[in-house]
Amino acid sequence: MLDFDQDDLTPVGNVRRDMLKRLLGVGALAALTPDFMQHAIAADTAAKTLLGPKVPDVKPTRLTDKIYIIKAHDKFPTPENLGFFTNITFLVTSKGVVVLDPSASVEIGRMAIRMIKTVTPKPVIAVINTHYHGDHWMGNQAFAEQFPGIPMYSMKESAEAIKNVLGEQWIQMALRMTNKATRGTIITPPNAFIKDGDVLDFGDTKLNIHHYGKCHTPYDLLVEFTGTPYMHVGDVLMGHRMAGMGDNEGSFLEGLRVLNKVKSNFGDRTFIPGHGQVRNSLLAEEIQLFQTLYDTSVAVIKETNDDPNGVGIALKRIKATPFMQEYAKSTPDFENSVAKWTSLAYLEAEQNNF
Repeated sequence: MLDFDQDDLTPVGNVRRDMLKRLLGVGALAALTPDFMQHAIAADTAAKTLLGPKVPDVKPTRLTDKIYIIKAHDKFPTPENLGFFTNITFLVTSKGVVVLDPSASVEIGRMAIRMIKTVTPKPVIAVINTHYHGDHWMGNQAFAEQFPGIPMYSMKESAEAIKNVLGEQWIQMALRMTNKATRGTIITPPNAFIKDGDVLDFGDTKLNIHHYGKCHTPYDLLVEFTGTPYMHVGDVLMGHRMAGMGDNEGSFLEGLRVLNKVKSNFGDRTFIPGHGQVRNSLLAEEIQLFQTLYDTSVAVIKETNDDPNGVGIALKRIKATPFMQEYAKSTPDFENSVAKWTSLAYLEAEQNNF
């Protein structure tokens, strides 16, 4: 028996249905023979190859009666985690569910929808993408399919970057890093724009939007959950993870200004990051990380008159600091990551001091 359930409303379901129609012909659904069924099974198998494997369910963690997080336990994408390395946060409001950063593939987004349904029957009414990196928006597709016309918010510049260049780059990078586990994911950019100072009103829940400048990217959003101690920080704060910042998209010096402004305005908050654990101490840790990298680089440049071997000297000093030695203990791929970030911090320090 052919069962066209809700899943068949997805693009892959449409492909399956169209292939069956071509193979079986008009009216054949009422007179299926074994030969027809074999062809149907072949068509179904062909359609399924367009999608990556189903992502295993991850039970949401309750932070409050309204705020939940679906935790990713890895810091980078791999074939084994199927690309799920970014936390997904959702809020249950009086108007419906709001999702922040639905992670890195259509199948991860579908898993998030399944998990939301275990918490509430309310529909998802909005998605927020904190910045343009694919692991924060590639799950949009699942929500656009399941909830047609849903607003998906970001800064306008982030949406333009996704549509123009970065979207396809992230799609291809995810395929490479996961051995094609994310296949079937298509570019689904944000379609509604927000900026610093905006307020999103969801009845009993209001979200204050903040953008303090360039940090992890030029267009990082911070989302304040009013009436709670929580703030979603995207990748402005990352728990024991050094990634991004290259190609002049991030800045250590400007990032320190952003982080110190967060400290001044929200230093007492509990921070929900895109990567890592929910905790208040993320902010102090990230400030010290940025200061260690950037200030050490500046000091080496000045002391050595910008020695050609300065990056190596700076790296040795940075790794020798008590903070970095402790930080290394629970930071994946520490050696490669600290070498890359030291190089980036040193280059920025050179540009700012010469």
